[in-house]
This record gives sequence, C-alpha cells and structure tokens, in this order.
Amino acid sequence: KLHTGQSRNDQVATDVRLWLKQECMVIRSLLVELLKTAANRAESEVDLLMPGYTHLQPAQAIRWSHWMLCHASKWKRDLERLDDLVKRVDVMPLGSGALAGHPFGLDRASLAKDLNFAQIT
Repeated sequence: KLHTGQSRNDQVATDVRLWLKQECMVIRSLLVELLKTAANRAESEVDLLMPGYTHLQPAQAIRWSHWMLCHASKWKRDLERLDDLVKRVDVMPLGSGALAGHPFGLDRASLAKDLNFAQIT
C-alpha cells in the first residue's frame, strides 16, 4: 500500500495519539471507579473517626469519610484534567506534511472520521 502524502513522522504522531487516546480511556475508567469507591466508603463509614495531623503531630479527631472525600475531590480534578487532555489528543496530524503540507488531494476529514478523531490539525 502506498502512503502518499503521509510522512513517517505523521504516521508516528498519529499512532502515538491513537495509543494515548486509548490509554486515557483506561485510566479514566479506573479513576471513575476509584471515585465511586471513595464515595461509597465515605458514605458507609461516616461514623469512623481518625486522628487528624498538623505538622506531623496528632491534632483533633476527624471523620474518616471527610478525609476520604478530601482526596476524592483531588481525584475528581484529575479526572477533569484527563478529560481536557483527551480533547487535545483527539486531533489527527496524519497528512499534515513535515513542513508545508503536500500537493496531494487527501481527504483528511474522511481519514480522521475513519480513525475516530474529532478533528484534524
């Protein structure tokens, strides 16, 4: 098969983006499961107490659920950042050309659709 108008660099960049999109979805599903688990545990273990620490010294008693949800809020922010990353990765570079494009009439929009990219560069 002839890859006219598709440089090796374009192909590698496209392959990396395809792989990264897939890996982001795996990480996203694991992160969603972690958030659900944290919320379920916080709800079911709301009466558990643990020592709170300030400056590595035990301080007042705090609820385990509050501590768990404190971390969950950070994981939720990570999930939002991951979703933003997926939007940036979901752009197909294939057919861009190394420097100034190419003279061949490639239908990059159709190619992006076939490869399941949201947009082209």
